Amino acid sequence: MIKKENKRYQESYVEETLDNGLHVVLWQKPDYAKSLFMMATPLGALDMKQKDEDGKEYDFPAGIAHFLEHKMFEMEDGDVMDLFSNMGANVNAFTSYTETVYYFSTTADVIQPLHLLLDFVQDLSITKESVEKEKGIIIQELNMYKQMSDQRLLMETFSSLYKHHPLRYDIGGDAESVTSITLEQLKQCYDINYHPGKMILVGVSAQDPEVLLKEIKKNQQAKTFPAGKKVIRMMQEEPYEPARKDFEFQMDVSMPKLSIAYKMRGVEDIYERIKKEWAIRMVLDATFSSLNPDFQKWLDEGIINDFVGSDVDLGKDYGMMMFYSETNKKEAFLAIVKDIVQKIKQEGISESLLEQLKKRYYGQSLRSLNSFDDIAITMVRNYFDQSDFFASMDVLYDITLQDVKDACQMIDVDNFCVIDLLPENK
Repeated sequence: MIKKENKRYQESYVEETLDNGLHVVLWQKPDYAKSLFMMATPLGALDMKQKDEDGKEYDFPAGIAHFLEHKMFEMEDGDVMDLFSNMGANVNAFTSYTETVYYFSTTADVIQPLHLLLDFVQDLSITKESVEKEKGIIIQELNMYKQMSDQRLLMETFSSLYKHHPLRYDIGGDAESVTSITLEQLKQCYDINYHPGKMILVGVSAQDPEVLLKEIKKNQQAKTFPAGKKVIRMMQEEPYEPARKDFEFQMDVSMPKLSIAYKMRGVEDIYERIKKEWAIRMVLDATFSSLNPDFQKWLDEGIINDFVGSDVDLGKDYGMMMFYSETNKKEAFLAIVKDIVQKIKQEGISESLLEQLKKRYYGQSLRSLNSFDDIAITMVRNYFDQSDFFASMDVLYDITLQDVKDACQMIDVDNFCVIDLLPENK
């Protein structure tokens, strides 16, 4: 068991990789009554094509990671949620584009629910009949999300940006892909992605880490697993240009919604990626929020309203920056965005504003060290990215004005798409 301490943040955690490959991180918070444990695999919605160390390739339908998440809650001993509830714990799970996560929280004793978390995640008990039944449930869930205008605008933005990249699909896939998923595919996907050697268990608790680790080892030593193989995510080559330059669709909304998204290159190095994403995010805050003196004027003129914002997302093999709003003044909104993007590339922001934003975000990062959920999911993602928790926080602290200027040069002002959501019958 290795202990890692950081003097700047006055925090520490212990970690150990077990004999079966499961990586365990235990973060002690002595003054808290709550405990949270999170178990994760790097299987996400992006993992539609994979290849193992022997060169064998696997093709999975869109949404299979999310489908597996649903099916993991079936156990021969009963309903997983009821079992956790009887122990005084709340259990849940989620699938993102890059990972699947199972977690529970409790203010009661953690030992029983901790064993249950390990047991249900490490045992897939499904039948052909239960798989077929689940398809209808998931398709209903997807149809529900399609009726949410904000979610639909985001998904149509991704579909306009990407031609081959799995981001063009909803995390849950679509009706066609879900219908095509088979029992055999689910078992195969589980076998290559849920091996202990691919997974991480993070605990944030007041409990003694040595006691917890002893219980985790006892649980794992009672189980046998076949030899695991290293698996990598495969990606098709993605064109630099957006898949659709302009796209328009209608829904039952009272006012048009609009997004304009810029397609960007990914960043291979994790620390450089974190730095560039923070830098662009701060520039967006400086230019497309109330920090910009013109923002109130845009509100007064009805070009934007309360539903307005911007975002940036950089991955290893993709990147995007988007602006969105409800507006009846499409051309005026587009003109504002294009002017902002030009200024971002040419001018960046002032050093005083950069320092102000760094302090704001750094303060938020420090406060997140009191959030068990934030600690656990950040630790999970750092582990899968092969980065250090505290070093990732230091990136924000050390960003310079030159870093901001360099990040802004990634933006291609001509490489964008526009998505219109119009009220029905217009």
